[in-house]
Amino acid sequence: MAETNNGSVLEQEPKKKKENVKKVKEDKPTKDQVKKMPVKKDAAPPAKGETVNKIKKFLRGAWVELKKVNWPNRQQLIAYTVVVLVAVVLVGALIWIADSILSTILSKIIK
Repeated sequence: MAETNNGSVLEQEPKKKKENVKKVKEDKPTKDQVKKMPVKKDAAPPAKGETVNKIKKFLRGAWVELKKVNWPNRQQLIAYTVVVLVAVVLVGALIWIADSILSTILSKIIK
């Protein structure tokens, strides 16, 4: 503990020692250990009829979800497309300008 000029007492935290922490390297199994490891056998593959039914069920579910989508009308689609094209042109122009400036600066530095 240390005292200040006004007589109050300050508590000091003990200094922490730096610990040498070594990263634990995960050991990979050796070839012998890999050979001795049990092999997990997959379950029998589903019957053909069951697979077809799963695919049909998935496609029906996907179709139902597509019906829920709020598709844009023609006017909205054109407006969104124009916005995207303008944004692409602007970003391309900014990249071209930055590239030209940096190219000029570097060519002057190199010469």
